[in-house]
Amino acid sequence: MHNPKHCTDPKPFRVHVTAAGALLAGMLALGGCERNTAPAAEQTPAAAPQVPVDNLLSNVPVQGNEALPPSHPPLPTAMPPHPTGAAGSRPDLDRQIAAEHPQGSGKNKPAVVVPDAVKAQWTGATLAVSAGGQEKQVKLAIGKAITVGDKLELHLLHYLPAYTSNFQTVTSSSSEPVNPAVQVKLVSNGQVLAEGWVFQNLPDFNSFKSEQVQVRLVSGERAATK
Repeated sequence: MHNPKHCTDPKPFRVHVTAAGALLAGMLALGGCERNTAPAAEQTPAAAPQVPVDNLLSNVPVQGNEALPPSHPPLPTAMPPHPTGAAGSRPDLDRQIAAEHPQGSGKNKPAVVVPDAVKAQWTGATLAVSAGGQEKQVKLAIGKAITVGDKLELHLLHYLPAYTSNFQTVTSSSSEPVNPAVQVKLVSNGQVLAEGWVFQNLPDFNSFKSEQVQVRLVSGERAATK
């Protein structure tokens, strides 16, 4: 005979439920542990901090002579305007003239070639000559000399209104006084003490050097018009 007390006894049911609940709780705990121990590669990296744009600017001053990166194309060379142009300041023109008209030195002196047109228009120069601390202006014809100081002779060899040179030849690019220069030499008892060029607008580039006599080019002397 079926025992109704055994069917209605709730204890076995409670034990079964309790055991199932414990098993479910264990599975959930294991699942949570697996999620928390996921490999680092699968985790989303933290976002990089945002750096203000102002902080990306360098406070180190630019000198202008920094080397370009190897892959950077070369920058064009800035050239001042031509001396005959209307634009451009005097320093720019002076630098251009000095850069384009180099001077030779030593034993291999460049040959001086005076165009016929220059010879026809310019016959001499006015020089400011200083010897012993006293300066005086003199007009001197090309090929002539004056006595200065203690038995010293100053010779005017050439006048070029637009001096230009390529290290092999010195000549005048035009008959206009764009870059006036004279070639002079200082002689004592037949011995040349100093020889070189004196520039009217570029005295810093004078190649004539002497401790006894200083020379400045004041102007060129044009030939008399007929």
